[in-house]
Amino acid sequence: MCLSACIHDSVQRETPVVSSKDISSRVPRLFPRSTPSDYFQPLRVTPWYLLGENALVSQGQIRQLRIALQEVTQMLSTALSVHRSEGPLLLNRDISRFCRSVWRVPNENKCAYMQTSYQGEKCLDVTIPDSHLHGIKVWTALEKEPRTVIEDGAGVPDTDFLLYVQVSQTHKCAAQPSVFAYASYCQQDPTGRPLAGVIVFCADHLREEEYQQAHIIQVALHELLHTLGFSSSLYASWLDCSLVEYGDSCSSRSRVTNTDENGQFCIYTPTVMQKMGEHLGVEGVGAPLENKGFPNSPSSHWESRIFQGSIMTPLLSPPHLTHLDPITLAAFTDMGWYKVNTTIRGQLTWGKGAGRSFGLPTTCQDTSNGFFCTGSNLGCHHLHLDKGNCSTDPYLEGCHIYSPLIRGGECWLHQDGGDPDEIFHAQSRCFFSNLTKGAPLNPEFRGRCYLHQCLGENYFQVKVQESEWTDCPAGAWIQIAGYEGFIQCPSGRLCMGFQPLLVASLTPSPVTEQNTTVTENTLYPTGGTVHFRVQVEVSQSHKWTSEMRSFLLDEVLGVIAQKAGVQRCFLQPRMNKEVDLSFSIVGKWSTDCPPSPSADTPVVSLLNMNQDGTPFIIYNSSFFSTVSIR
Repeated sequence: MCLSACIHDSVQRETPVVSSKDISSRVPRLFPRSTPSDYFQPLRVTPWYLLGENALVSQGQIRQLRIALQEVTQMLSTALSVHRSEGPLLLNRDISRFCRSVWRVPNENKCAYMQTSYQGEKCLDVTIPDSHLHGIKVWTALEKEPRTVIEDGAGVPDTDFLLYVQVSQTHKCAAQPSVFAYASYCQQDPTGRPLAGVIVFCADHLREEEYQQAHIIQVALHELLHTLGFSSSLYASWLDCSLVEYGDSCSSRSRVTNTDENGQFCIYTPTVMQKMGEHLGVEGVGAPLENKGFPNSPSSHWESRIFQGSIMTPLLSPPHLTHLDPITLAAFTDMGWYKVNTTIRGQLTWGKGAGRSFGLPTTCQDTSNGFFCTGSNLGCHHLHLDKGNCSTDPYLEGCHIYSPLIRGGECWLHQDGGDPDEIFHAQSRCFFSNLTKGAPLNPEFRGRCYLHQCLGENYFQVKVQESEWTDCPAGAWIQIAGYEGFIQCPSGRLCMGFQPLLVASLTPSPVTEQNTTVTENTLYPTGGTVHFRVQVEVSQSHKWTSEMRSFLLDEVLGVIAQKAGVQRCFLQPRMNKEVDLSFSIVGKWSTDCPPSPSADTPVVSLLNMNQDGTPFIIYNSSFFSTVSIR
């Protein structure tokens, strides 16, 4: 099951791009010789909301969209830092649009006559407000000073990237129902870094009854990563700043993409190649780009056969199975415009250690590594959170993978149904099994949901209905007392990055025997909570209506969730009745949230949120100025 398709490449081709000036092979110096620690500062993305005429969505849906974009912009602010320009962000006008002719000499390339039909600037289909734009000056042949036709606008303060947000059921949305949103950039600074872009959310999807906030966040992050630099139209603008301390400026990379021995376009930049080599366990490999529809040019997405689970594949899987992975972050490092936060715990399980030939159409019929499948049987998605059908899609070029079921296959979600031996629970995972009790043994192994508990790195136990905990050595087939048949214990998929729980009340008793009985509520306390008191200070004065306080609360919770590395739905606020902006947070180990394959629990992540010694969080947003969270 895929939730959304991306059409960035075709949309970007239709979008005129305006630059501060022609971008040459030598660009202005990005970094001073002695770079202070605060030279790079967190990226500030400012959403600017413009509703389409045919949006027809409720105020509640728009509010949810704002909250989702706030979470995405905070996520990007945590991941990426830039060199900030002084003053408000002002965008440029396209001289070919507003100027009828330009001087050659003496006022070379300066506007001589204003175009009378000029009606302003657009970004994709959005009209840019004049207040966001530089003015217009017209020169005579001999004058040294120009005549101002339009004054500079006020600009957008505290902004490194301006995102125009539109909600509309456009013809692109209607033509491709699988498209949830699409985006493009439309302005670049002198170094080539994108300054502004548009994201269009298809209104029909926002109105769906099964609308989920996690889907909006996922799609918005994917599209924003395109507009910030992960776009085939920007590969030629990526910079090499590796020797900047010895030179006067960064240089354009000689070549970002090239074809490999199979004729497929790959990104061959230093950090990408390093991370790709670490991932596959080989050296000297590039990161393949999607080749469907791009036989003679590189695309703006990773190859689906190689990058299942990455945020930058052309078809997005469900949010809990999709991640901002290390190789995508490596690409942003190699763009030259950003400093990337290397502490972000991105992950890519698909293809880990599988070697140079992994994911080729000629090798994917080999199912021995446990990634690809054959036939059409019910099995387990490779992260083992969901059951899946062995199926293919147009981007897989005949290769088959276990795609998660549309409904009923979420092992981590409490639900009725399933086989008698199954357990659906927040800590359940999918295992290949043919267990049976009091019935003939079925030779077919299918995906089934059983409880698991981590005891160490790649070391866990399993529990089925009416059984005790049983050791499940990675890669082995085990039997369960009272049942006939076997369970396969996956290797390299569960309990990776294991860390022992740090909270005494949540720590399970040591397991010293192979079959030790531990009650579920002791080991996996779905009702476990931790309480925080939060004090919020905002430098800008507001009339604090209940609606304003509620919106601030949603924003603050999104920031705390991002800082702690937990999902927003784990935080349940309790507003205080006092006039000051304080409230309590109950960090609850809830089963309402999709799980993360990380071994950390939300409670532990919250308790460790300030382990770096930071006493409080400070951030800015589009709606409030300088918010301090204590």
